[in-house]
Amino acid sequence: MKKNYFILVIIITSMSKLCAQKTKYFFAGVGGSLTTFQDTKYSDVRYNGLGRIIELGYQRETLKSLYGINLELVQSKEKPSTHNATIVKTTNAKLQAKYLYGIKENFFVGLTWDALNVYKKRFKGLDNGNIYIINGGSVWLSSIYDYKKIRIGLDIGLASYFTEGTGFSYSAPQDLLEEGEFNYQNEALNNLMSSRYHKLQTIPKHLEIRTSIRYQFLKRFSIAYKWHFRKFSEVKNYPVTYGIHSISLRYNLYYRVKTKKGE
Repeated sequence: MKKNYFILVIIITSMSKLCAQKTKYFFAGVGGSLTTFQDTKYSDVRYNGLGRIIELGYQRETLKSLYGINLELVQSKEKPSTHNATIVKTTNAKLQAKYLYGIKENFFVGLTWDALNVYKKRFKGLDNGNIYIINGGSVWLSSIYDYKKIRIGLDIGLASYFTEGTGFSYSAPQDLLEEGEFNYQNEALNNLMSSRYHKLQTIPKHLEIRTSIRYQFLKRFSIAYKWHFRKFSEVKNYPVTYGIHSISLRYNLYYRVKTKKGE
């Protein structure tokens, strides 16, 4: 009797692995953001502001893998910590793709690729130098852990290939400055389509971290807190630092759960 019971347990366990669950969904989200920024090449003053976040994406999950693609847009109006006279309009647009492998049923590890990451600021009152842009992409080591209805995510930036526009401050690659080739008339320095002055930076010279905590309170609705921190130096000893906090509500426009043998 005990032997038959043991065999039955093995059969049920095997069948549960063969008939795995596959989840697919398209989602849209909106929420509020708090952004901070400091460029020590220009000033020690830190800028802070409130704004909004909008996201669209697709994701597919099984016990063995998790992958998806999403577009995220953050917009805010910042003011310096010393006064309220200057207004800075900030926009950060990202296009991301990710693939994570299921280590356990509730734990995934893999890579995320920011194929596009444009961070733009417009400073009121600086005339010709009022636009500041960071353009490029990054590769992240990503992990996701699920606990009941809570999903925790952690991304650590491995490498970033980007360029920083001259804007309002003396921003140019360090080697360009040392070799005396810097020229404000050089259009390639501010041309987003040009890769001539893009640089590859890795940790710890380029530090970038993202975290997220999401609570799925209904099948189609979830709420999340996310934090993004970035620090790098194009000019030695004068780092650029910015952070983005956000709270957003996500709705699954399309949600499908399917059981498939052999998945």
